[in-house]
Amino acid sequence: MSALPTFIVVGAMKAGTTSLYHYLGSHEQIYMPKVKELDFFVEEMNWPRGIAWYEQQFTGAGESAVALGEASTAYTKYPRFQGVAERMATVVPAVRLVYVVRDPVERIRSHYEHRVALGAETAPAEVAAFENPIYLDYSRYALQVEQFLRHFPPEQMLVITSEGLLSDRRAVMHRVYEFLGVDPELIPAGLDTEYYRTDQRRSYPPVVWSARQLLKRRFPQAKRAKELVDSIRARRQPEPPAGASPTESRPDPLSPETRRRLEEVLAEDVARIRPYLGPGFDGWGIA
Repeated sequence: MSALPTFIVVGAMKAGTTSLYHYLGSHEQIYMPKVKELDFFVEEMNWPRGIAWYEQQFTGAGESAVALGEASTAYTKYPRFQGVAERMATVVPAVRLVYVVRDPVERIRSHYEHRVALGAETAPAEVAAFENPIYLDYSRYALQVEQFLRHFPPEQMLVITSEGLLSDRRAVMHRVYEFLGVDPELIPAGLDTEYYRTDQRRSYPPVVWSARQLLKRRFPQAKRAKELVDSIRARRQPEPPAGASPTESRPDPLSPETRRRLEEVLAEDVARIRPYLGPGFDGWGIA
């Protein structure tokens, strides 16, 4: 088997890609690298490392592996990162693409809370959501899909929802496994687990955020970077009380008016993504 992926999970950020990564990696016919976010096809990240480096990430696949894959949410962060689909089509033209999406307003809420927890966001949500383009751009799913369909035929892309992964996980994963060409009847252990919720994270002080970004730039694949930052965070931030729920006293950062404005801005993109999600898709209630 080629030491290049046969499929790639391309995002979206805060839409359940980590859970999907684990559901895929636990299937006995699928190999996923230990590092989730390879970010190879992003020029500003790991593209300069070269194809030989990328191939090395898949050399651990055993004889039983039918499909090799990776998952990087940076691949659907256009226009911040451009040229991703073109590079991908050059290196792995037959690759299958899986794009997991989520109610776009809820994705913005989770993205905002994630950045606040990291210490990267200090503006109120009603300001940040409209002034920092990353929030809306990463929730424009049709815009992201269209970048890939300029270089790949539509039959090589599967779009699923995080809501489906929560409400009907086995059926959705059966569909994903079939799409990837592995046995969909081999249900892996751990399929009932949900991974990496933002509300389970504690906040980073600003100094930790700065250190984390510096380490990520200098050592993009080093586990030690994460360990060092986590140790600094642990010394500065007390543990929450035992049994406490991080969301019990946390208000929704998006006011009803902010949500209404976001829905208005995103309505046209939601209309364009509908065909990729089938006739039963309700558009998350966004007209």
